[in-house]
Amino acid sequence: MGHRQLEMIIGITGTTSGIGKAIIGLPYKFVTFNRSDGDINNPSIVYDKLKDCEVFINNAWENDCQTKLLNFFFDRWRDEPKKILSIGSRVASYSPSGRGFPDYVAFKKQLRAAHCDIVDLKTTACRSYLINPGVTDTKMVASRTCNKLLPNDVAEMVRFILEHKVYIPEIYFNVE
Repeated sequence: MGHRQLEMIIGITGTTSGIGKAIIGLPYKFVTFNRSDGDINNPSIVYDKLKDCEVFINNAWENDCQTKLLNFFFDRWRDEPKKILSIGSRVASYSPSGRGFPDYVAFKKQLRAAHCDIVDLKTTACRSYLINPGVTDTKMVASRTCNKLLPNDVAEMVRFILEHKVYIPEIYFNVE
């Protein structure tokens, strides 16, 4: 890892548990935004705290806040060489057969659609990345019995994106 990569300042939402907590364990400088900082559903409040970062990790999920944040940050950064990494979900690409979390599925599909609209623009300096892990061992699925990714697995995918120059707009991964 280059010295420049360690020096980059990364803004991230939702770091008190799960995936976000694992991500801030990576060796970078983070500026965090959590519920104690204000309303995650108000993009201008989040942006005011994180606007000077070089990377925005759009992690916290609450209804459609991730889609609103993605669009808000992109509208302001579109001509800057910055990165927006949104934590999506594998469920965004298919219709799950279970009765689990219909709102979660709908909002992750909405996030994916917004991401794809940005990627289709092709000529912007800002890059949008969508990381779609399978079931990850967080509070939301604690009672589910299945093979689960660990939050650190997702953090390692974030590290991969941050440390490589190749642009991979969307990634899906799961436990076999």
